Amino acid sequence: MKLERPTRHLIERYRREFEIKNNAEEAAISELLKLFPNNKDYKGVLLKCIVINTLYSTQIRAITNAAKHIVELDIDARLEEGDPRVVDQIARLTIKRNGAEEKKRRNYSFATKYCSFHNPSSYPIYDSIVDKILKAYQRQDRFSSQSLGDLKDYRRFKEVLKRFVNFYEGLGRPGWRDLDYFLHDYGREKFAKQE
Repeated sequence: MKLERPTRHLIERYRREFEIKNNAEEAAISELLKLFPNNKDYKGVLLKCIVINTLYSTQIRAITNAAKHIVELDIDARLEEGDPRVVDQIARLTIKRNGAEEKKRRNYSFATKYCSFHNPSSYPIYDSIVDKILKAYQRQDRFSSQSLGDLKDYRRFKEVLKRFVNFYEGLGRPGWRDLDYFLHDYGREKFAKQE
C-alpha cells in the first residue's frame, strides 16, 4: 500500500471534509462542554461521557462507572495544564460490585478523546486507525529512527506524533485535532481499500 506524503494541503483537505461531515456532532460536544466545563458535577460528566462514547464509538459499556471515576479523579486543573498522566488515570477503570473488585478496564481511546475535547491543544486523540496509519507511514518512510513502540503509552504516542510532524517538511505546525482528522480519515480510506 502506497501512502501519500503528508502535506499542509492534505491535512487541511481532511480537516475541511471532517468538519463538513461532522459539524453537528462537534457542535453538540462543544455546547455540552460550555454547559458543563468542569468535571466535578456527576450529571455533566455523565452526559459528556455518553455523548463522546456514542458519537466516537469508544464502546464503553460501564459508562456510569467511567463518569463516577472521572469525578473522583479531580482532574480540572491538570487537564487545563495538559498533564499527560490524566489520560492514563481516566483510562484505568476498576469496576466493583458489592464492594468486591470485579473487572479492570483500560478505556484508552475514550480517555484521549475526553481529554482532547477539554483541551485540544494539549491532547491528541488515539484510536486504532491512527495507530495503524502511523505504523504504515513508519514502514514506508521511516519517519522515526526508533521503533514506534507502544502507542497506548500516551507520552510515547505524543512523541511519535511530534516526530511525524517534524519529519514531513512543509507540514508546518498542525494542531492535534487537524492531524487527527487527517490520520484517522486518511487511514480509514486506505485500510478500507485493502479489505
